[in-house]
Amino acid sequence: FPFKLFSDPEWNFGVFNLYNDRSLQNVLDVTLQIILQIPSADVLEYVKLTKAYYGTIEVFFRQHLDVLSMLDSSIFLQLVKANHEGLQSSDLQVISQCASSIDHLASYIFLNINRPKLSQTVTNIMGHLDTEPECLLQLLNTLFNSLLFSTGSNYWPLTRPILSIILVSDTCFQELKNQMISTQIPENQIKLQTEFNRLTENLSQSLEVSTRDKFTQRMTLFRSNVRGFMNL
Repeated sequence: FPFKLFSDPEWNFGVFNLYNDRSLQNVLDVTLQIILQIPSADVLEYVKLTKAYYGTIEVFFRQHLDVLSMLDSSIFLQLVKANHEGLQSSDLQVISQCASSIDHLASYIFLNINRPKLSQTVTNIMGHLDTEPECLLQLLNTLFNSLLFSTGSNYWPLTRPILSIILVSDTCFQELKNQMISTQIPENQIKLQTEFNRLTENLSQSLEVSTRDKFTQRMTLFRSNVRGFMNL
């Protein structure tokens, strides 16, 4: 998988479009075709393949969202769902790669959705997500579950996409919050509501580094407090 080549900061990928050179596009297309033809069972069975597979997808979501946005909705969502499956892996590197992919997607939407003139990439992405309205909610739900159930100490990769999805869709966050609260006994419902309020109180509507760092601190405290009383 040439994911290192596609993510090389010394490459100026814009030059290809400037000169109407389809060389890069052709390579990206072939790479995507290879990825999409690999059975999901094989991806999860072979460790080296797993990391290369999700590493390549992460580069596409980080550097080439414009290319992904031009795919059919079913294929675009197949890649999103692949990240959803990867979040449930036991491998921390895979989880981190998938969390990064989801964060790239949500961050791109947040940073571009309110511009006076939407780019074709944003329009395409929103069109894909509209075909499966529960997609962001499912991602957010799995991210929260992973954070709460995980025995690891590195929560940073998970907090980034949680923040970006919350900023993109408060509706998804409110629905997730209501679902989680409804599963608890009355006494814990009040406690969980309080913890959610603390998590988002005066939350800055930005993805600046300082905001991300502050949110990570809040999520760490949220996890610690909720695990102390919540029926997991």
